[in-house]
Amino acid sequence: MGMIRLKNVSKYYYSKGIIASGISRVNLDFDAGEFVVITGESGSGKSTLLNVISGLDTYEEGEMYIEGKETSHYTISDFEEYRQKYISCIFQSFNLVSSYTVYQNVALAMQIDGCDPAEIRQKVTEIIKKVGLHEYRNRKVSKLSGGQKQRVAIARALAKDTKILVADEPTGNLDSVSADGIVELLTDIAADKLVIVVTHNYDQFRDHATRVIKMHDGKIVEDTGADRNGNGAASVRGHRSSRTDHSEKKKGITYGTQLKLGIRNTFNLPAKFLLLLLVFLFVVGSVSAQYVSVKKQKDTVSEEGWNNYFSNYDPKRIVVEKQDHSPFTKADYEAIENAPHVEKLIREDIMYDTSVFIENDEFSFYGYVLNISNLDKELSIGKMPEKDNEVILEGYDDGWTFGEKPEDLIGKTFTVATDGGFEQKVKVAGIIFTGAEDDELAMFSDTSRIYFPDSVINEVRKGLYASNSTTTMRINGNEETLYVGEGGLMVNDMVPEGYILLPTSYDSMFRKGYAAGNEIELRAKALYYDESLSLMIMGTYGEKTFEKKTGYKNLAEHDGEIYINPMDFRRLYEKGSFQASVFVDDTKNIEGMKDMLERGGYHVLVLRDHINNFMNEEIVSIMQLPISIIICLAVFFVAYFVIRLILKSRGVYFATLRMLGMGKKPACRIMRVELVLVCLISYALFIIFTCLSRSGIINSEQLESYITYLTLRDYIILAVILIFMSVLISGRFMRSIFRSSAMGTYREEA
Repeated sequence: MGMIRLKNVSKYYYSKGIIASGISRVNLDFDAGEFVVITGESGSGKSTLLNVISGLDTYEEGEMYIEGKETSHYTISDFEEYRQKYISCIFQSFNLVSSYTVYQNVALAMQIDGCDPAEIRQKVTEIIKKVGLHEYRNRKVSKLSGGQKQRVAIARALAKDTKILVADEPTGNLDSVSADGIVELLTDIAADKLVIVVTHNYDQFRDHATRVIKMHDGKIVEDTGADRNGNGAASVRGHRSSRTDHSEKKKGITYGTQLKLGIRNTFNLPAKFLLLLLVFLFVVGSVSAQYVSVKKQKDTVSEEGWNNYFSNYDPKRIVVEKQDHSPFTKADYEAIENAPHVEKLIREDIMYDTSVFIENDEFSFYGYVLNISNLDKELSIGKMPEKDNEVILEGYDDGWTFGEKPEDLIGKTFTVATDGGFEQKVKVAGIIFTGAEDDELAMFSDTSRIYFPDSVINEVRKGLYASNSTTTMRINGNEETLYVGEGGLMVNDMVPEGYILLPTSYDSMFRKGYAAGNEIELRAKALYYDESLSLMIMGTYGEKTFEKKTGYKNLAEHDGEIYINPMDFRRLYEKGSFQASVFVDDTKNIEGMKDMLERGGYHVLVLRDHINNFMNEEIVSIMQLPISIIICLAVFFVAYFVIRLILKSRGVYFATLRMLGMGKKPACRIMRVELVLVCLISYALFIIFTCLSRSGIINSEQLESYITYLTLRDYIILAVILIFMSVLISGRFMRSIFRSSAMGTYREEA
């Protein structure tokens, strides 16, 4: 059995319900060293037979053997491997890559075989010289004449160097002199290979062919040079034995070459590149817009909630503490206030969610504590504070919050009661009327506020620390927890500094029956501090000595209270501010501010991430997920169909690669490189555009509002999504290229 054997092979074509026969029950044997010429009129089945032999087309009946191996079970990829190993083709329609140069077209065949670059350079140059195209080696094929293109196709077939060379009208586009040269060249090749030529012009090959096959209506009508068994034993010109073994397995195209071809294909057709770039800019814009809309919807939900712990919930609020739990310094405050996108800073965060009473005999007002330095609203009545004991009130002008005549409160004195027994006298300097429709907190919190000066703020903070600390007293080896405030630990100016006054009930705890002269230890422990203070017991008080030692008359109202000097109280509870609240100018900047603060050494709590609302973010995400998927799928398919039209010429390109023996996987990688590279270029342009907008070079409020939602993490996520979509599009496109035989694909795409 020879190199190729066809046994009762038939090929049919199906078109619009009509079945046409290409070849019918063909029996042939071919072997190395033969120069076979196939002739016949147009439509006789010559090209079909050649396509079946070269594996470009499948067959429906019979069996084709390659070196004794059956091929009826071959898949498309098996035939591509067969073409890579055995077949070099010279096509009647050239099947060249028009955007490649002469050199690149010829080198392509060797690159697909995985040849060494140095070998490619040497051999391609020699072959181009042999076919007389050396001076055109760097010219694009699209600028060559038909005869020159034919010679490029022949050069490419020679560069492939396989056991079998098939040629469909190889001299059809050449002048007589060039044709004679090509015939001589093919004759030399046939010395150790199988050469099969389809031609109408038998006279050009008469003196060179070892065998002539004539076809009519898809059948062999004459086989001159074959013995009675169909073997090419006798010949027209004498059969020659094969001298060289070409059975070595080719390595296949390398990953580096695949990358190189993908990059080359990206830019070698400028019009195609620009169209693809526009499509991917549309994809980038659509996907990023959908991504931002999801984030924006989450922000909208987070702005319509409340928090059970923080009374003054604001979606733009970030609670900050230092990682080492030390108090804030002036430098810390200034650094935060000067950071980008900071709208305001509440230095006394612990008091921002705390409310106190101010009252006198005629009126009382209840509101949250703020420092006057945070006042950023216009006064409705009154004037700004000029003294340390003046305050500003804020609330609704509803006839109840401030009474029927709010102006009567201006200049009046009120008492501020704080934990620990402090009573501060303040005067109302001005009032701010807040309308419910204007206040972002109106729905979920009390909007009444009191703006205090620094001196009162310090006293209120001290009282808050006292009420929020765990205060214990160790006395005579025993420890008990104290309540700070009325009925518990209180301050009294009549108690000397360094001393403590106890009720007489503590005398029994000592062996001699009295506590005076013994030491106790007070300890105040909280999240940010742990303070201890040793005090001497100055004595105890009873019913007869209470007024003398405390200055109070009614023991029943103060029974059980423990008194220390105000300075000692300060030592326990007068601490700095350990928490602050940063308010960003827009919720879109929350993530960026969070990252900056964490890098600056702060622990951060973003309030909008810890909210209750009627529709939480998880529900919104669940509702939006299918919508986002549908939109992205719509963008994907729109992009695919447009790209499919743009890449129409690429179908011919990849069909040509298949004819040269390239498999599906490397072809897919080349296509993937091309689309992903265009996608990345479009994404880079998108990022440049957003950077220009951020820097103010491009002025657009809508664009600025759009891109401020995007953080570094979002840009990375978007890049991954876009690359994934590019890979999917390339995969879908390549599946359409490889769904039929190489010749079938070429017919569809050409």
